[in-house]
Amino acid sequence: MNCPSCPTSPDRPAPAGTPVIPRVLHLLGATGDHGGIVSVLRGLQVATQGRLQNVAWVNDGFRLERSPALDLRRSPHALDESDSHLRLLLRALQAWPGLRRLLAAEAFDVVHAHTRGSFPLACALAALRDAPPVVFTNHAYARHTGLYRRAGRWPRLTTTLLTPNMARHYGLEAGPDVRIISECGADTFFTRPLPIAPRAPGPMRIVGIGNLVRWKRWDLVLRALAGLPSGLRDAVRLEVWGPTPEDADAKAYAGELLALTGVLGLGDIVRFPGPTHQVAEVVAAADWFVLPSTHEPCSVALIEALALGIPVVASASGGNVDIVADGVTGCLFRPDDVEDLTAKLGAMVRGEIRPAAPEVSRESVRQRSASAVAEEYLALYRERITARRRAG
Repeated sequence: MNCPSCPTSPDRPAPAGTPVIPRVLHLLGATGDHGGIVSVLRGLQVATQGRLQNVAWVNDGFRLERSPALDLRRSPHALDESDSHLRLLLRALQAWPGLRRLLAAEAFDVVHAHTRGSFPLACALAALRDAPPVVFTNHAYARHTGLYRRAGRWPRLTTTLLTPNMARHYGLEAGPDVRIISECGADTFFTRPLPIAPRAPGPMRIVGIGNLVRWKRWDLVLRALAGLPSGLRDAVRLEVWGPTPEDADAKAYAGELLALTGVLGLGDIVRFPGPTHQVAEVVAAADWFVLPSTHEPCSVALIEALALGIPVVASASGGNVDIVADGVTGCLFRPDDVEDLTAKLGAMVRGEIRPAAPEVSRESVRQRSASAVAEEYLALYRERITARRRAG
């Protein structure tokens, strides 16, 4: 799908004197219109409107379900994530010829890869002298760090990491070819009215947002709630909003969560309502936001919750330690520790944890807004484009 109305589209060259707007091809490989990376791209698209053309490379099965619309290019072989490294590599090999044809047919100033499925493609493109500048954003805490550490020193490949803690995980230091640029929350989350204290009477509403997948550890919250004394447990309501991906393990895990809710006697206080496109409304109505996953890279939902002034309880790992000010904008619990999470939940219900004012939470993530992060990426893209042109 070409974009004839775009100023630098091959089908309609820009008139003389028209400022050239850089075009960036974002390699997502996504199969569904959900997840943090797609949300980040939407936020960046809005924040850079008129200054950057963003094109998303996705799987043929991708269907637009949210707004604003994205300018899409499709591939039957594009893949975002998989637990199998072999499958990631094989799909990248299958996708490679089509990607090369796309780059030959359309002019892009930068190729920006965002997923493990696009990582091999980014490395291959960076090895070609005729390719545009290539940026790879690492969105994961991989168990085996060697390959990604070497990618941080790969010629003509710029690696971006999401937080300082992720840089420490991979043993990389920020420099010309390694940057630390956060995920971002949409600017609209920073303009909504903040909650007014004190909170309404009634049960404490705790909300989680995310896919029902095993590594998100929603079962940890269920077990922690079950550990509360009955009087405190009855004073809590938990809602976990998010889709169940199509893979077999995710479907099995979603079934396990429902079964565990029943076994633990939590049916009256826990709900799994499914996916929502009304994230701001769902989170803004909560008293606390919960993020139980270990090694969460840099949660968009977490950033957006803080931007809405909602305090968070999260695992003391991954990007959370760089985003949450423990004891100020929320509280952190020991990773994978049910008893510690139970203690934190109990203290929350008893009012022993008093987070800072909503304004403080919002300001703590101001530099993670789409507008702020967009400026960092614009500067990086311009720098890489200029260096490419100087190199001939």
